[in-house]
Amino acid sequence: MKSISMKVNPLYSDVDLSIVFQFEFSKGNCKVGEAMVSTYSMDNSVTYRKSLLVPAAKVDKCAVIDQFDIIGDLEELCMKKLQHFLKVIGMKEIHSGYDMVMEKK
Repeated sequence: MKSISMKVNPLYSDVDLSIVFQFEFSKGNCKVGEAMVSTYSMDNSVTYRKSLLVPAAKVDKCAVIDQFDIIGDLEELCMKKLQHFLKVIGMKEIHSGYDMVMEKK
């Protein structure tokens, strides 16, 4: 996974009140693809945690992969990197908003 670098650009969408992440994937100095991911709060999924100071609420979030365009045979590697990032930032679920199975020519 270290051979691919990933640049993340977070954006806020006023239209659907979500945070949208734009990803750019590169290998060396060459751009190999990009992705767009929207994040949303999941309905009825507030978890209350008791911290040392005050009770805190954690809202569960999910991610929807809206676009995923990668060249060559790097799709699987880039997807793993993307999913790892989304898990690290706390996305409870990851869904695809497009058909992830590409036609093989």
